[in-house]
Amino acid sequence: MRDLQKILLLDWYQQENITLSFKRESTDKKKQNKVIPYSQEIEDLTSISNITQYIDKKPLSDLKKYSKYSLIHEGNSNPDFLVVNDFTNSTEQSSNTNILCSDERELLEKMLSAIDINLNNNSIINVFFWRTPGNRNPTKDEIEDCMPAVKKLIEVLAPKYIITLGDLALMSIMERNCNLMDSRGKKLNCEYSSTPIFAIFHPRLLIKQPSLKRLAWEDLKFIKENIKKEMEPAHE
Repeated sequence: MRDLQKILLLDWYQQENITLSFKRESTDKKKQNKVIPYSQEIEDLTSISNITQYIDKKPLSDLKKYSKYSLIHEGNSNPDFLVVNDFTNSTEQSSNTNILCSDERELLEKMLSAIDINLNNNSIINVFFWRTPGNRNPTKDEIEDCMPAVKKLIEVLAPKYIITLGDLALMSIMERNCNLMDSRGKKLNCEYSSTPIFAIFHPRLLIKQPSLKRLAWEDLKFIKENIKKEMEPAHE
């Protein structure tokens, strides 16, 4: 059954022209020589407002011109849960404060509320802060240019848990090729943070593929069970 679910999901990705994984660099040397712009300057910032102002001013990406706003962070500056979105496309970008469009946010609020998480008391960030031409996925290089800022946001927000929405956000945070179907139902960790990471379906996908909501509920229950275990007192 799990293989069938993967096939259905892959078919939908192909229809939507979604790339499942980042392209590998042609040589290791090219990857090692890549310089991320302004990464050291970002390291010196200590507040969310300073980070967002800095990203807004610096030319981190040529794609800034496709957006009215830089959509970076939304919500509480001291969250227990940090939700990581991929990017805000043209149909979703209606203001300078909403990372998700109304129907996606409404569904996400209901999903998290079902496991006693109030989205309004927590935070959402993007891994890429601007629209892209034709709403294509940002490339690996485009996301890498934003990752120093993303990592700094995570460091300053200091959440207890991270929840990624969809494949692109998951791969960006993990900084390696991975996919949601193999990562869901697991507690993950990345190299630069000890914060537990949970991967769930993007509400954008669940709206288009309601049949996946049953799997999404399984993932939410897994998150709730893991949080409950961590809150239980240790037995001597």
